[in-house]
Amino acid sequence: MGGVLILGGGTGGTLLANMLARRGIEITVVSESPEHLFQPALLYIALAGAGADIVRDERALLAKRVRFARERIVRVNLAAHRAEAASGARFDYDSLVVATGARAEPAQIPGLAEIAERYGNYHSGITAAQKLWKALDSFRGGTVAVGQASPICVCPPSPVEGVLLIDKLLRRRWLRSKSRLIFFTPFPRTYPAEPINEIVEPLLKARGIEVKTFFDVDRVEPASRTIFSIEGERIDCDLPIIVPPVCGADVAYEPDGALNADRFIAVDKKTLRIKDTDSAYAIGDATDLPTSKAGAGAHLQAKTVFRELMGEPAEFNGRTHCAFDLGNGTGTFVISSYSAPAVRYPPTRIKRLMKMLMGRVYWLSLSGLFETIFNWYFSWTAPERLAARWPRFWRRANR
Repeated sequence: MGGVLILGGGTGGTLLANMLARRGIEITVVSESPEHLFQPALLYIALAGAGADIVRDERALLAKRVRFARERIVRVNLAAHRAEAASGARFDYDSLVVATGARAEPAQIPGLAEIAERYGNYHSGITAAQKLWKALDSFRGGTVAVGQASPICVCPPSPVEGVLLIDKLLRRRWLRSKSRLIFFTPFPRTYPAEPINEIVEPLLKARGIEVKTFFDVDRVEPASRTIFSIEGERIDCDLPIIVPPVCGADVAYEPDGALNADRFIAVDKKTLRIKDTDSAYAIGDATDLPTSKAGAGAHLQAKTVFRELMGEPAEFNGRTHCAFDLGNGTGTFVISSYSAPAVRYPPTRIKRLMKMLMGRVYWLSLSGLFETIFNWYFSWTAPERLAARWPRFWRRANR
């Protein structure tokens, strides 16, 4: 097999490069950024004042035999097997894997870019997260509105996690009685998957958090901090915390049918091949897959493409595994697949601890050296198995 070109140095791209390198494959990773960010930790920088030590050097995370090029790819010709960079550099390949991720685009909503600039958010990088913490740190009471501006977001639990962690912060500072918390969502319920909603909705109700469903953000008025919905509703608040819309990387593809309207790459949902190609794949947040955009998904998709490139039978089953901090010392996971709906996985303190340990485990996982352990874990927590063990899990969680 010839060389493999991987565009993007995120979770999936880094893991795949390291796994292939150990098989002696010629690998080139191209990334615009020399740094690798552990994105889930932005939540705690923004809402709990955590430290910002969540960045590593991408070159240091890659195996020595992997070539790394810091370039901004602007065009990919799928027919010619070539990627072109803004600098004029060209990269030919035998096999291509696109792992360019998703990027926040506040400017898609009128007024949201100014709100993001003023108050920050926890989806647009460290600086934006630190800006939001500063706004929360100086908050002394009033109305806080938390929600997402688009049905598509990176890490679907994060909007609800945000409002729950803010509630926790305000209670700890004795400001909850002086504050009104509003959660808004474009979905018909607090969390789109009903089994998870059965856990989440009672929590918000018990904490006095107001919920506005079917609230599709149309525009934001920065001066008055008013959020307007397409349906004609409005939310007036003192502190708007809005998860911005996301879209795919700004890369042109030939043929242009490789992208959907949001610039996500159209792939076969099982093989992960880019539509109408036989040697190009896309993984992680860059794809149009009907699954959650989260690190665990990118991890499992990278494993699928690895097996395919090795000539082994492989098929992505749509598995999701999103950690969910419930803000009360417990946590759960949103686990599903193409064939199994989300499981109502009872919250426990252990599950929250697992999420908090992810920051350390994550960097080790990118090496690909611990796949035996991950294989066992993902197999043991398969949604079909959890559903079958439901009575036992329920009893344990409610002792």
